[in-house]
Amino acid sequence: MVLDPVTQIEGHGVLEIDFSGGHNVTVRLMATELRGFEKICVGRPIEEMPRLVSRICGMCPAAHHVAAAKAADDIFEIEPPSLAHRLRELALCLQLIQSHLTHFYLLALPELIYRSEPTERNFFRVMEELGPEASRYILEQRSYPGKILALLGGKGIHPEFAVPGGVSSALPAAELYKVQAILRSLLSFGLYTLDLFRERVLNKSPDVVSANAASDFKTYYLARVLEGCPNLYEGELVLVSPEGYPVERLTEAEYAERLEGGREAGNYAESFSFLGRDGQRILVQVGPLARANAAHGFSTPKAAKAYEEMLRTLGPKPIRGEIAYHWARLVEVIYAAERALELTAKDQPDAEEMRVLLPAARGGSGLGVVEAPRGLLLHRYEVDDSGIVQQVRIITPTAVNLRAIDQAATAAAREALASGGEQQAIFRAENAVRAFDPCLSCATHIIRNVQANKGGEAVDSE
Repeated sequence: MVLDPVTQIEGHGVLEIDFSGGHNVTVRLMATELRGFEKICVGRPIEEMPRLVSRICGMCPAAHHVAAAKAADDIFEIEPPSLAHRLRELALCLQLIQSHLTHFYLLALPELIYRSEPTERNFFRVMEELGPEASRYILEQRSYPGKILALLGGKGIHPEFAVPGGVSSALPAAELYKVQAILRSLLSFGLYTLDLFRERVLNKSPDVVSANAASDFKTYYLARVLEGCPNLYEGELVLVSPEGYPVERLTEAEYAERLEGGREAGNYAESFSFLGRDGQRILVQVGPLARANAAHGFSTPKAAKAYEEMLRTLGPKPIRGEIAYHWARLVEVIYAAERALELTAKDQPDAEEMRVLLPAARGGSGLGVVEAPRGLLLHRYEVDDSGIVQQVRIITPTAVNLRAIDQAATAAAREALASGGEQQAIFRAENAVRAFDPCLSCATHIIRNVQANKGGEAVDSE
């Protein structure tokens, strides 16, 4: 069975479900679009990278923008001012709110409410049920993060404010009170969304809490934490075992060194394994669920309370299953709104405190890693002595998650096939894919001619 295209995800992909093995059904998610940004960036000045890579995706442009700026800082070996760090983290918080709300309301909620009725699984049906007042409230709130990003970076989508050495603009002082009012509104909306999730999903379908769509599917989890709490911009990377125990703490450079990519014929997205300390490949996932499993708690009060409620219901850690992904995202919406309020509470210094001057261009490499809405995002650039980009490596969270997505969907399909037949297996495989919220637009940067040789192996050529 080939679902072409897979719906309710970002980007273009195909889901292949192979029933030829009987109950040993297998599932593969294949990216069928091509963006090619790794090749597009070659030959450009390193200073141009933050502006260019923000065009990779309309769902998480700020994450690419900030990751590129961090990589450029690394190349020039400079430390931006504290204001620049705060504004970059603010952008990541805003992007996370916008992305998570889009996924929950437009892509996930129709499926969570109407389950196995395909004709009902769309946001228009949700709006019809919730009514016009609630629908207007949802759409209005979803637009608010973009309004603040536009104040900060000139545009709500593809913002331009992070530069090597800091930021080029700050929030206008005269608009700060409006920004904080919007953020307080977003925090209230995050709590409203969690209440709606309880009422429309958890209370009406208690079985979704106990149902683990991939009961025999286990992975390692990898996420950034700062003092035991998730942080989108700084902190150490923590690797958590399938049993829920922290097994290793890594730097950004160690993370980059231990990712091992691979390709399959017909798939424009590269997929990755993570190398354990013994050099063995391990299955790892990143994203909201990984952050929830790697953390001891959340650093903001309302998010911490929501997190504890989630753990009481789904725990002990590691929490797993489709519903856990959606619940973790809503906790993060609350956290990001609270954290954004903290980041905007301080006065905005004068312009000269927003960035440091760049030294003369020189060759070298730079690495920038941030937590994007879907997980750890990595940008690495190699530049020559004139500061011209020679090589680019962009490893997105979806690319890191692809193998986990395939295995989760396979486990879900096998479980459903044993009790509900092929149609139920197809539906549950789609559920598992959408729970990860894959962004295939972000994941497809390689320009290669992919063919299969006589032995069926993928042969790549630039």
